[in-house]
Amino acid sequence: MNEERLIAERIAFWTAFKEAAPEIGIEPGGGWEKTIGLAIDGNVRVTLSLSQDKSSVYLVGRSDKARIWISANQDGIARRLRTTPGAASGEADKGRWFRKDNKKACFTVRRQWPEAIRWLRAQYATFSKAVQELEAGQ
Repeated sequence: MNEERLIAERIAFWTAFKEAAPEIGIEPGGGWEKTIGLAIDGNVRVTLSLSQDKSSVYLVGRSDKARIWISANQDGIARRLRTTPGAASGEADKGRWFRKDNKKACFTVRRQWPEAIRWLRAQYATFSKAVQELEAGQ
C-alpha cells in the first residue's frame, strides 16, 4: 500500500472507530495513533496505535509529574491491566508503558476492523478504569 492509500485507510478506520465508540472522543485523522488523557491533568495518556500488522495500546506520561506517577503506581497498574510495565522489552525505556498488542486486529485488512475496534475500545476502557481507580486511591 502506498502512503496516500495508508492515510486514506487510517482516516476511514478512525472514522469507523469514532462512530462505534463516541464515548472515547477521538477525532478521525490520518495518523497512526490517537492519544487520550486519563489522569494528572491529561498528562497520563493512553495511546491507541495502528500498524499494518497489529493494533496496540499503551500508557505514556507527557510530563515529569505523569511519568513519576506511572512509575510510582506501576505495580497497581500492572495488576489491573494483567501485563508488565515493559521494562524487559525496552518499551518502558521508550516511554511506552504496559504495551499490549493484538495481531488479529490490523487496520490494513478491513475484515479485521470489527475486531480492531472492539479490542481497542475494550483496552481503552480497561486502561481508563485502572488509571482512574489508582488516581482516586482505590
